Parts: sequence; structure tokens; C-alpha cells
Amino acid sequence: MTINRMRHTSKRAHLRWVVVLLLVLGGIAGYFKLHPEDIPQWAARTSLGRDLQTTTVYKWQDASGAWHVGDAPPPPGIDYEAQTYTRDSNVLPLPPRLQR
Repeated sequence: MTINRMRHTSKRAHLRWVVVLLLVLGGIAGYFKLHPEDIPQWAARTSLGRDLQTTTVYKWQDASGAWHVGDAPPPPGIDYEAQTYTRDSNVLPLPPRLQR
């Protein structure tokens, strides 16, 4: 084998490892996106970890007065309110007997 061919083979091997590493990291990130409760404590304190543990809910009223809530904003031109919640937030109101 010539030296140039060896360098080319070595570059291809490095490229394969980079692709494998990116696929593994993407798989890990995808898992934690689907299962944010499994994020380790040290990772949950990072900005990416906090982002994975929150969800944004969009709330708007249509022309007939009906309220809509969803995970995507309404069509352009409709006023809406975006609310961000952490995974451990209780978004349901307290029952009247527990309210002060």
C-alpha cells in the first residue's frame, strides 16, 4: 500500500467513527427527549437538560369564542398565549376545598 492510500483509508476510518459517534449521541438525545424523567441530575441542571424537561402549550380563542389549547401555535394572525411548564408542574387547578 502506498502512503497516500493508507492516509485515505485512515481518513475513512476516522469518518466512520465520527458518524457512529453522532448516531449514538443522537440516539441518546432522542431517548431523553421522549423520556425526560430519566435525565440524570447533573444533565438536568444544564440548559439543554432544562429545555428537555419543559413543554410549551399554546392557548387561543377562535372567532366563535371557543378556547383551544395545543402544542403548536395557531395559524398566523390569531393572538395566542404561550405557557411553558416544567415536567413536574401541576397544570390542573386545585379543587375548591384545597384552595385558600
